[in-house]
Amino acid sequence: MLARPRQLFADLGSSAIERGLAAPRLSQFYEDMIRAGSVAGPELKKHLPYLSLCALPDDSGTAPPIVYAGRLSSQVQLFGSVWSEQPGEALVTPDPELERAAAAGYLSALESGTYYGYGRTGIRLGGRMHDVAYERLIMPLRPRPDSPVRMLAYFGVIQALVPQGPAPA
Repeated sequence: MLARPRQLFADLGSSAIERGLAAPRLSQFYEDMIRAGSVAGPELKKHLPYLSLCALPDDSGTAPPIVYAGRLSSQVQLFGSVWSEQPGEALVTPDPELERAAAAGYLSALESGTYYGYGRTGIRLGGRMHDVAYERLIMPLRPRPDSPVRMLAYFGVIQALVPQGPAPA
């Protein structure tokens, strides 16, 4: 049996989307936001259920806090609606290792305008380890064409979620 690394994050670049290699719904979001110049307008509305909107990254070395998690977003699929409805503070996933590993994609999106990549990592769900594989697109958003970037939009598509080991007793 071949050993696989516990985590893999690969930057595929937006050209992979343009060549038709991304999930269709993710591709549509990308195309709509490119046409809109990354301005949060009417084009964004139809995608909101699938998106997470994040604050801008800082120098903490972790992914930025999530200020909105759409009901069909990959984070809600993984961590549940109870997690996404926590009152008060911005959301972070319940896996600190994942937060650190995912941070580079957010910084890349802020610096280059778009990050599209593939991730595979282990996460703990319901007391059991799972192997999750997903593609993710991170794009900056601004309220108007002449304004600075105010937040990042994250569109994730889970490709595989496989339990590891026996179920907890």
